[in-house]
Amino acid sequence: MNRAGVAPKAGVARSRKMPQMRTEGQRVDPVGRTSGAQGGRRAPPATLRASLMGLVLLLFCALGVAAAEEAADPYPLRPPDTSSPRDTLKSFLESADYVINERRRGILNARAFRNMLNATDTLDLGTTLGSEAVTVQVERVLLLKELLDRIELPAFGAIPGDREVEASGLTQWTIPNTRLTIARQKEGPRAGEFLFSARTVERLEEFYRLAKDLPYKPGATTPGVYEAYTAAEVDNVSDELRNRLKKIDASSPRSTLVGFLQSIGQAYALVAEAEAKLRADPPRMAMPEARQVEATAQNLLRRSVDLLDLSKVPEAYRADAGLQAALQLKEVIDRTLLPFLVSIPDSAMVEVERRRVGGRSAAAGEGYRWRYPNTEIEIVEITEGPRRGQFLFSSETVRRAPDFFARVRDLPYRGQESANELGRYFWSDVTSGIYDLYVSSPGYVLPQAHWLGRLVDRLPPALKVVRGEQTLWKWIVLLLGGMVTIAAITLVFRLIRYLAQRLSSPLRSWLLTAPPVLAALIVLRALVFFDQGINLTGHVLRVVVVIGDLAMAVLAVWAVLRLSRAVAETLVSQSRIRAGGHDASLIHIGMRIAAFVAGSLVIIYSLRHLGADMVPLLAGLGVGGLAVALAAQRTFANFIGSLILFFNKPVRIGDFCRYGDQVGTIEHIGLLATRIRSLERSVVTVPNAEFSETKIDNFEMRDQRLLRTVLKLRYETTAEQIRYILARLRKLLLGHPKVTPAPARVRFIGYGDFSKDLEVFAYLDCADHDTFLAIQEDLLLRMEDIVNEAGSGFAFPSQTAYLTRDRGIDSKRQGEAEARVEDWRKRGRLPFPEFEEAERHRYENILDYPPHGSPQYVPRRRSAAERAADRDIMLSTNELPDLPALALRLRGKFRLADDLRGRFSDETRKLLSEYDGGRDVGLKEALVHELNGIIRGPCIYDEARFSEVALSPETRELLAASPEGDDLARLNRMLLDDAFPKELSIKTEAA
Repeated sequence: MNRAGVAPKAGVARSRKMPQMRTEGQRVDPVGRTSGAQGGRRAPPATLRASLMGLVLLLFCALGVAAAEEAADPYPLRPPDTSSPRDTLKSFLESADYVINERRRGILNARAFRNMLNATDTLDLGTTLGSEAVTVQVERVLLLKELLDRIELPAFGAIPGDREVEASGLTQWTIPNTRLTIARQKEGPRAGEFLFSARTVERLEEFYRLAKDLPYKPGATTPGVYEAYTAAEVDNVSDELRNRLKKIDASSPRSTLVGFLQSIGQAYALVAEAEAKLRADPPRMAMPEARQVEATAQNLLRRSVDLLDLSKVPEAYRADAGLQAALQLKEVIDRTLLPFLVSIPDSAMVEVERRRVGGRSAAAGEGYRWRYPNTEIEIVEITEGPRRGQFLFSSETVRRAPDFFARVRDLPYRGQESANELGRYFWSDVTSGIYDLYVSSPGYVLPQAHWLGRLVDRLPPALKVVRGEQTLWKWIVLLLGGMVTIAAITLVFRLIRYLAQRLSSPLRSWLLTAPPVLAALIVLRALVFFDQGINLTGHVLRVVVVIGDLAMAVLAVWAVLRLSRAVAETLVSQSRIRAGGHDASLIHIGMRIAAFVAGSLVIIYSLRHLGADMVPLLAGLGVGGLAVALAAQRTFANFIGSLILFFNKPVRIGDFCRYGDQVGTIEHIGLLATRIRSLERSVVTVPNAEFSETKIDNFEMRDQRLLRTVLKLRYETTAEQIRYILARLRKLLLGHPKVTPAPARVRFIGYGDFSKDLEVFAYLDCADHDTFLAIQEDLLLRMEDIVNEAGSGFAFPSQTAYLTRDRGIDSKRQGEAEARVEDWRKRGRLPFPEFEEAERHRYENILDYPPHGSPQYVPRRRSAAERAADRDIMLSTNELPDLPALALRLRGKFRLADDLRGRFSDETRKLLSEYDGGRDVGLKEALVHELNGIIRGPCIYDEARFSEVALSPETRELLAASPEGDDLARLNRMLLDDAFPKELSIKTEAA
C-alpha cells in the first residue's frame, strides 16, 4: 500500500461508499462484503436509486425552476411549524415524504427544495460534525426518516401539542420506546422552538445501526433510501472535497473506534472489489476508474492513521509506522468480539465520568482513558498540543501494536455465528489478511493498477515467502537497489571531478558543488523507491530510512561547504579582489562561518527528523560546551584574534613585516593561526591570539624609506675638507632623484673615539626593500667617491691594530679641496649652514639614477635650459676627431690617454682594443658617450697631465674660478678641446 499518501495529519471525511451491513440471510466474503444466497450484492430499486442520486443536485438547481411552479405555493418563505413536539414531528414527516415522493416521479422543483430545507430545519445540528455540509444534512434527514419508518409512532393526538406545552411547560418529549428526543431550544435565534435534539441528531447513525434490521411499517415511503444514497456515485466537487478534507470525529472513544474500524473496512472492501474486477478476464474495470478507487481507499487509510497518537514516532518514518500500526490493531480487533456499541463511551458518558471524579484527572494533567475490552489497547484523551481534546489510540498502544499482533496472529478471526449467539449486532466487518497483504505487496493501495504490482503478482511463490519481516523478492530488490545507488553516486563524483579539472575558478567550484547535491537526490530517490515502490516495512525500513537520512544530511553539509566556497570565489572574482588578499580571506572566512551555521542546522534538523530528543542533546551540548570552552579557551582566543586581524587590518596577505624580533611575508590569515614565510623560506605558524597582541611593523605600508648612516672620517681630515665633503654630500642628496629634498640633511655631529662623525639623514622615495637597498648602495658608493675626492678617508676603530704602510692624506687633493673652500669663502658662496635657495634648486635632481651603465639606466629628462647647455657643452659624433687617429692615440702610452682609458667602461675598452681601422659606428658612439660622461664628471685637469698642453686664456680663466655644475662641464670640454691637437699625440715615458 502506498505509504506516501497516509501522512497522519491528512485526515479525510467519511466516504460515500459505505460497506453494506449484513441482514438476515446474508454472508460475509473474505474482504468483508455482504452478499445474498446467490452471492450478489444487494442493490436498491433502480427508480429509488435514481431518485436519491438527484437529491444533492436538487439543492443546486432550485433557482432554475419555472415561475408557474413557484406560483403554486402561496407561502414560499414559510418555515416549518416547530411550536410543539407534535408540530415538529408532523412537519418533518410531511416534508421528507414530499421530497421522496416527488423524486420518485422525477420532479425537480423549488417546492421540493423548500421541503428539504424544512425537514432540515427541524433538526438541531449544533453538535454534528460537518453539519455545514449539505451532504451531512441530507444524510441526517434520511437516517431519521429510516428510523421513523421502522418504529411505531403514537397517535398524533397523543403527542404533546401547543396546549399541552403551554399548560405543562413541557421542554422535551421522547418518542416512546426510543431515544429520539424533541427538545425545546433554550437560547439562540431559535429559542422556544421544538427541534430534534442535538444529541439525537448526532447519534442517528448509531441508532440506525441498532434498528436497521427492523422491518418497515406498511406504507413506508423510504425503503432502502439511506442505503441507496450512500451507495450512489454522485460526481460532485463538494462531495469530493468533503471526502478528502473532513476528519473522522474524535470527540469520544466511541466515535474514534467506530471511525477507525469503518475507514479501514471501507478501504479494504473497495480495494478487494477493484482487485477482483482488474483480475477478471477480461478486466471489468478501466484503469482510470481503478486509480480513482485507489485514491478513495488511500484517503480512508489516511483517516484511520489520523486517529493514532504518533507524537512519539520519528517524523522520518511516521507515516509508515502509523499505517503499519493501524493495520496491526485492526488485525487484533478482528480476532476479538466487538463490544456493544452503547458500552463504548461517547461524549456524554465521558462528561459524566469527568463530573464523577470531580475533575481530579484534569487537575493532574491526565485525560480520559478507555481500554478496549480484554486487551491492552487504549484510546486516550490528548491534553496538550494542537490535537488537545481529541481521543486517539495512545502512543503506547502504537508502540506495542507489533507485539499485540504477534501474540494473536495464530488466532482465528471472529465469526458471524459467535456474534449472533452472544446477541451482539455486527457494526464492523472483518478485514481478513489485510496486514499480510500489506507486507507482501508493493507500495500501492491497489497493486493491480500499477506495472510493479502486476510484475510481482507473476513472481514464483518461492520469492513471496516472508523472511525477516520482508518477502524474499524485497530482499533481492533491496540488495540490487543499494548496489545501483552506490554505483550511481560513484559515477557522478568521478564524472564531475573529471569535468571540473578542465575548468578554472570559480566555475570549477560551482561544478564541484553538484556531486553531493546529485548524490543526495539519488539517495532520496532510492529511499522513495524502497519505501513506496517495494514497500519495505518494520525494522528493515527504519534502518534504511536512518541510513538514507544520515547520508543525505552528510551530503547536504558537504554541498553547503562547497557552495560557500563557490560563492566566496565568485564574489572575489566579480569584485576584482586580489585572490590572496585580505578582503578575499575575509570573504572566505565569512562564507565558512555561514556554511558552519547552515551545516549545523542541517544536522540538527536531520537528527530531530530521525527522532533524536534535541532537548537533552542541546542541554548536554551546553554543559559540554562550557567544559570545551574552558579547555579550549586558547582556541577561542585565536578565533577572536583572527577577527581583530581581519577588521583592524594591521597586515594583509603578501605584506612583508616584522613581528616581535622576526621578519617575514604574510602568506595566510586563518581562523586560528597566521602563516608567515620567513627569510629562510620556512613557514612560521603563529597563533592569532599571539600575533594580534604582538608589535607588528608592516614594511609594506611605508611610503618612504629612511637612510640614516654615520660617516666616520679620519682625524687627519681638516675642517676645510669636512666643509667640502659636507657640501658635496648635501649636493648629492639634493641631486639624487630618489632622495626626497625635505628632510635631506648631512651634519657634522661630533668627534668620536677614533673619528670625526658625519650623519647622513634622508628619506628615499621607495617602499620596496630591494629597491631601498639598491638606492642606498648607490648613495653610499657616491659618498665614498666624494670622501676620496676630498682627499680624506674612513677611520679605523682605535682598538683595531693593523699593519700597513699608511699612505696618509693626499696632500695634493687636500690642497685642492682647501683651495676650493677658500674660493667659496671669498666669493660668498660657502654653503653653511645651508645652500642658498637659488643654488639649492639648481642642484636638485641633476644626477642620473640608476647610474649610467646600469641595465636599468634611463637618461634623466632635462629641462630646456639644460638641453640648450648640453648642445653647447656635450660632444656629438660629428665633432669627434678622425676615428682611426683617435683610436690609435687612445691605445697608445700617453699621459692623458691612460687617464681617459681608466675612466672608460670595460665594453668601450674592449671595442677600442678590437678596432682595426675603418668605419665603426658602434665604437664612435661609445667614445662619444664615454667622453660626455667625463665632461659631466669631476674636473679632469691635472698639472702633470696637462703640462704639455697649451691651454687657451678662456680655459685658464675658467679653471681659476673653480667652476661647478654646468661651468665645470664646460671646463672639462674646453680641456679636452685643448688637449686633442697635442696632448693625445705625446707619448709618455714607459712605466
